[in-house]
Amino acid sequence: MPHRKLHFNALRAFEAAARHSSVSGAAKELSVTHGAVSHQLRRLESELGTKLFERTNRGLRITGAGEALASVLIDSFERIGAAIDELHEKNTGMSIKVTCTPTFASKWLLPRLAEWYARPGAKRVHLQPTLDLLKLRSGTTDCAIRCGIPPWKGLRHELLMPIHLVPVCSPRYAAGREIPLRDADILQQELLHADLGDNEPGEEWRDWLTGIGADAPRELPGVSFQDPALAMQAAADGLGFAIGYLELIGRDLLTGDLVTAHPRSVRHRFSYYLVYPERAIDDDGLQTFMDWIRRQQ
Repeated sequence: MPHRKLHFNALRAFEAAARHSSVSGAAKELSVTHGAVSHQLRRLESELGTKLFERTNRGLRITGAGEALASVLIDSFERIGAAIDELHEKNTGMSIKVTCTPTFASKWLLPRLAEWYARPGAKRVHLQPTLDLLKLRSGTTDCAIRCGIPPWKGLRHELLMPIHLVPVCSPRYAAGREIPLRDADILQQELLHADLGDNEPGEEWRDWLTGIGADAPRELPGVSFQDPALAMQAAADGLGFAIGYLELIGRDLLTGDLVTAHPRSVRHRFSYYLVYPERAIDDDGLQTFMDWIRRQQ
């Protein structure tokens, strides 16, 4: 059927009636009368030459043809709405696009976002958790919290927090074991590894062992999760000892999900940095969000 013969109001009325299984429900949503929706439905059925609903004493029952059309229209209207929302946010500056590592997102930023949203006029935060270094100068991302060693070419950076490594486990796993661990016993334990990127297996455990002056063999036994957050969660679930990031596990220690298994922590060679392009300086909304990040220490 040529597009010129499709009437948007009729399609919208049908889509709403299909979701509600009710003419009254569609009329209420669209702020029109019951008769107006019924008229649009009859018009669409006439143009298509097929029944879209069976009228029963209990209301509307959608037909097979109606279900096929409804699935397409519901998806299409949702996509149109999402596209309009995105354009509106871009034009009004109502959102902030932030990228950070999945570990930082789950252990630090997400637990604090409710506090951000409680602020009057707080902008929506679109979070992009990834290990990739997304380009900040392209405009697709506004700011980043990066774990690494600066500088990053063409970008400003501020130290947000260092990272201190410490062995952790669950209280249940600690029960029946001699905690804190003695240096000589550490290598006899079930070790959980993060092993991010090109790091060799057990690299953070070796960094910690070297930092406390203990032997750090090249090969360390244990289970690899290739993600610090997963390794810490595995420790909380009682699978063994993981290297915890002390700055990120404060809530886990307070709730008792994790306990430190050794009295000494070692500073990681990486730290967390707030990273942003030069244009961020003139963006008052972004500066407000970054000021809030800076105060969350």
